[in-house]
Amino acid sequence: MSLMDFPATTREHHVFFHWKNMRRLPVLCLLLLLAAGYNIFLALVVPPAGQSTDTFAWLWLLSLLLYVAASIVILTTQRSTGRRGWLELALILGGALLLRAQLLWIPPLLSRDSWRYLWDARVTLHGYSPYVYAPGNVLLKSLRNVLYDNSRFRNVPTIYPPVAQGFYLLSYLLAPDNLVFLKGLFTVCELVSVAALAYLLHTRGRDPALCIIYAWCPLPIVEFAIQGHLDALVVMFLLLTVLAAQSQRRGARVLTGFLLALATLTKLYPIVLLAVFLRRRDWTLLVTCILTIVVAYMPYIILGHGQVFGFFASYASEQGGTNGGSIMLFMHWLSGLFALPLPVTYVVDVLFVGGCALFVWLRRLQGRLSMEVGILIILGAIFLISTHIFPWYTSAFLPWVALLIGSPWSRRAGWQSRELSAILVWYFVCFSILSYPLGSQRNWTLYYRVVYDVVLGGLVVTFVLRKISQRRGFTLLPRPVSASVEDSVVRPDTEVDVKTEHI
Repeated sequence: MSLMDFPATTREHHVFFHWKNMRRLPVLCLLLLLAAGYNIFLALVVPPAGQSTDTFAWLWLLSLLLYVAASIVILTTQRSTGRRGWLELALILGGALLLRAQLLWIPPLLSRDSWRYLWDARVTLHGYSPYVYAPGNVLLKSLRNVLYDNSRFRNVPTIYPPVAQGFYLLSYLLAPDNLVFLKGLFTVCELVSVAALAYLLHTRGRDPALCIIYAWCPLPIVEFAIQGHLDALVVMFLLLTVLAAQSQRRGARVLTGFLLALATLTKLYPIVLLAVFLRRRDWTLLVTCILTIVVAYMPYIILGHGQVFGFFASYASEQGGTNGGSIMLFMHWLSGLFALPLPVTYVVDVLFVGGCALFVWLRRLQGRLSMEVGILIILGAIFLISTHIFPWYTSAFLPWVALLIGSPWSRRAGWQSRELSAILVWYFVCFSILSYPLGSQRNWTLYYRVVYDVVLGGLVVTFVLRKISQRRGFTLLPRPVSASVEDSVVRPDTEVDVKTEHI
């Protein structure tokens, strides 16, 4: 059977209505041309260094219109099979490359983090640990160049883990001081992510063209192609981890643990996702993950005489930030009201994330939770307690939205909480761009109302609608899954016939 040819019994997910006879390829071509033209316009309105970026941010937000239109075309039409399906995937992948390649040459204007990436590589290659020496240290004065001039937070050491540092070193060795080259490597990572997402969609009986939700989204396009953020690497490793986790080949558990460790060694928080992938007595995965992390840190432990966390502790302990998670903001308010010590906040954070991770792990062991739902729950928990939520962080949600999104209501099953939740998360990702123009104007209250409150309120409404549907006698529709998908569901030690996802 061809990759594009699926059984007729495969369940399709559509939003609201279904245009059966619509030819998607010409419409997607037109939307891609319009998006590419708009990218050229965006490139022309990039403000000079030091000037306000508000106008650029609002125009960037408008590019969501073409992106949402393309996504709706995929969501509301029949999937293409055979040669036409391959052509659509090629167009989506080629479009992802085009939309990013158009912007690679633009220097970062919203964040200077990517300059710091290459500075860390330069410092390491000269025998200093970036976890010990801040850029402003007098010992590094002879190394200062264009990377130092464009870096920020020069008074603190680095925060980025070893695999991220290794990626920076690779870029620096191949093209020293070349930021465009580094962003090009991130673009390659994104293309791998799009291909992996398309394959995951195929294994779950979904339309592979839904990978457009990540591939053409303006948020990762600008954040990775212009700003050059390393989250592109995290997204790639997480998708590859899921691919390995659903495999039944020999050595798949070792590979899963290794890839999860690489994701953790890029941004730290993926270690909590062990709750999604770990099975009972899954020592192979656990030992591989831990050993990989320890081995990766060893060179920096030696180079920095044991100092390997750099600025992380200070960064994670910052409270009262204007772009933090909802629980963090609430605890900051509560601490100010009752003079609670900072450790109390840490305890609440650990209990909340730990509780969510335990819930996901137990449901996974029972075979009642898919990997993508588990990942979405844990990522949401981490974001809720985070001291900072920058727009590029939210790109990590997009692949799982693509795997879960569908019709929020059906006549037979009523309101679908899973699909409604995916739509709300999608909204959160897209409108997190508002933090740039509203944040620069110190209008954070409006930002929270438009972004946070809409999502949190929507989740409450979703829960209520689900209960109403159940009381009216709607039945939960079983979700047919292919063999490869069933392999991805963790079963308990005893044989249990579980073929239905309850969440």
